[in-house]
Amino acid sequence: MEEFSDVLVKHRTVIDPAEEVSPIEIHRRTQAVYGKQCVNGSTVRRWVRRFKDGELRQAYFIDKTRSGKPVTASDELHQDRVEELTRGNRRIKQKEIAVALRTSKERVEHIIGVLGF
Repeated sequence: MEEFSDVLVKHRTVIDPAEEVSPIEIHRRTQAVYGKQCVNGSTVRRWVRRFKDGELRQAYFIDKTRSGKPVTASDELHQDRVEELTRGNRRIKQKEIAVALRTSKERVEHIIGVLGF
């Protein structure tokens, strides 16, 4: 599923807050452009209201700094360890690798994809 910011950036190309167009018309435009990928009418109305309030004018165009720990589970050390475990046992499961590395199964899946296994 796409992130909220990705959807907003795509739809923002159709939504112009300076334009005096009703949310219904904007929704029709987004439907014409994005078809089934289009957000529903109530979401468009909420975005238009938030654009007019100034809340979303600069939203999501610059990657904001985030709190929390950066992702380090995909670094070379983890990649080397996944490769080592995989070459040592070709039948090893992602869950077993995740437990050995003390990381998530999804992160292991990502590393396996990076390694091309």
